[in-house]
Amino acid sequence: MSQTAPYGKWESLITPGTIVQGSTAFDDVFIDSTENTIYHIERRPEDDGRYVIVDTLAAQDVISSPYSARTGVHEYGGAAAIAHGGIVYFSNYIDNRVYSVRRTSSKSFDLPEPVTPANSNYRYANFIVHPARHDLLVSILEDHTVDTPQTVVSTLCVINTTRKAVFPLIVGADFYASPVFNAPGTKIAWQEWYHPDMPWEGSLIYVGDVLVQADTIVVLNKKYVAGQMITKSVSYPTWSSNTTLLFTSDELNGFQNPFTYSTVTGITQLVIPAPIAEDFGEPAWTLGNYPYALLDDPKGGDRKYAAFTAFRDGRNVLYIASLSEPRQLVEVKDFPFSIAEHVRSSNGTSIVFTASKSDAPGGIFLCAFSGASFAPTYRTLKSSSSNSALGNEEYISPPMPITLHRDGKPLYVVYYAPKNPKYAGSSIPGEKPPCIVGVHGGPTSMEAQVLSWTKMYYTSRGYAWLDVNYGGSSGYGREYISRLAGNWGIVDVQDCRDAPEMLAAAPHSLIDGTRVAIRGGSAGGFTTLAALSIPRNTSYFKAATSSYGISDLVSLAQFTHKFELKYMDKLLGGSPQEIPEVYAARSPVNHADRIISPLLVLQGAEDKVVPPEQSEKIVNTIIEHGGVDRVEYHLFQGEGHGWRLATTIEAALKFEHDWYDKKLL
Repeated sequence: MSQTAPYGKWESLITPGTIVQGSTAFDDVFIDSTENTIYHIERRPEDDGRYVIVDTLAAQDVISSPYSARTGVHEYGGAAAIAHGGIVYFSNYIDNRVYSVRRTSSKSFDLPEPVTPANSNYRYANFIVHPARHDLLVSILEDHTVDTPQTVVSTLCVINTTRKAVFPLIVGADFYASPVFNAPGTKIAWQEWYHPDMPWEGSLIYVGDVLVQADTIVVLNKKYVAGQMITKSVSYPTWSSNTTLLFTSDELNGFQNPFTYSTVTGITQLVIPAPIAEDFGEPAWTLGNYPYALLDDPKGGDRKYAAFTAFRDGRNVLYIASLSEPRQLVEVKDFPFSIAEHVRSSNGTSIVFTASKSDAPGGIFLCAFSGASFAPTYRTLKSSSSNSALGNEEYISPPMPITLHRDGKPLYVVYYAPKNPKYAGSSIPGEKPPCIVGVHGGPTSMEAQVLSWTKMYYTSRGYAWLDVNYGGSSGYGREYISRLAGNWGIVDVQDCRDAPEMLAAAPHSLIDGTRVAIRGGSAGGFTTLAALSIPRNTSYFKAATSSYGISDLVSLAQFTHKFELKYMDKLLGGSPQEIPEVYAARSPVNHADRIISPLLVLQGAEDKVVPPEQSEKIVNTIIEHGGVDRVEYHLFQGEGHGWRLATTIEAALKFEHDWYDKKLL
């Protein structure tokens, strides 16, 4: 029988423990095409936060403790492993060496063997095996010998796994990604970009001829394919034939659409019949996150196809695109996933990918296409939820995407209403639920409509949850991203304030506008802190949580890692030397004395992106101005920029819930 209780005071079966034990995060999926063996990388918070390679179908670990298949290239990593010919190669986070692992005759795995020299200053990622010389791998090499953001050197290198030696291949750019060989190994393509660009702002794709030598390879006849610094972004190259390169670009309409380039004619052309105002791919914060995979002709002919994911209304749709004339694009109806990532080809007729749903657990999935219509059949290879999370499906609050309008411009939000099968509503007549505003990081990112047990933890207790994809968020085209250019700390703050105010007012009237909290991590933590300290009215939010949030922009610009070293030049309109007054005005640490809303600060002791000193300076300033009762600080040992240990994930959630229970309700 349903009961009632004040919003925020409902009892729920979803606990911090069930969230940690019941959820598995997948960092990648990759396939040994020579054997069609599917592997994935999953995070193990309970095992010192290791990233473990698993034979997906056999449910067998490939590497044991203490090995961890994770890389620090570009700081955010990705593409830490590859498999070819029954051998798995991976970057080991502990010592940064690349290792090989072979399957034994008894179908177990040998101990990892290093294939690169011992040098912890070298970081490797984004591997590709040469099709003819299987002992040669091309990889990104990030050299931290002189370890400052200004002096880290990025190149493409060749790893000779027989000699266990490393040779230079391509040098000169600030960053590299996505090296790919054509089938015979006679050509290579890659992406590169330069400061001050991020890869989604301005980047370039090149191709070159490959000459195989005794111990290495060299690249000749480097040719420009597409892209431009500052104004055009290109991503995710793949060879669809020996002479045709497939990639995405935003050059026509500001949205990432698919293109091909012919090395025979030098002609670049749009794959689809006409440009579409949808992004075929997301910003490359991590490596290897391809949004598409190649498919064979279902009729057995020579035509080539590709399965593409694209963003529409904040979630993914799936297309089948013909790569041959006539150009065709067909949408696969009723794609059941909110987000599909790491899309890989399997057997020419299937794709494998990691995915999330909005109303059920995600995981690793295989989609098999059949017939000329590419009719899909989906199979779960591994779920992201274990048995400990089962039975809580009735608590899932479905996402409600809402497009708000101010001055004719859209603002995209996702609302989650309170939901608990044991409660019919509030015991207080006319009460509206308190609301938690979630601010995503990046800031060039987006909060997708995927099932989050953390959000359900709150909605099942009678809170409303509101994700704000503020101006500058990805998934809505380059123009929407550009809203934040020069305006970080202004547009995002205003959008996160306007969104709950609009939902509290008619015609929505969904939440209690006098009980709104704001929370975020990293760049989302910056927006949280800025919302409490910079606007004229700093008292709108009644509680807040900053997890490893940025507070000192000058310090961030000086000490952040190479990948984001010039990112703020775009976000703020210049460097600290060029516009020092802007950096001072937008840094919450300089206005901490204006913070009057109760603030919970959660911080990793080993965070190199946002050092603990930034958070502690905010906390100490609040205390010095008489706010000892409205600030709370927790420092987590063994954690960096984000939570990876099970104990931290549980503790952080408990601290945050207790904070809202005391300060918001």
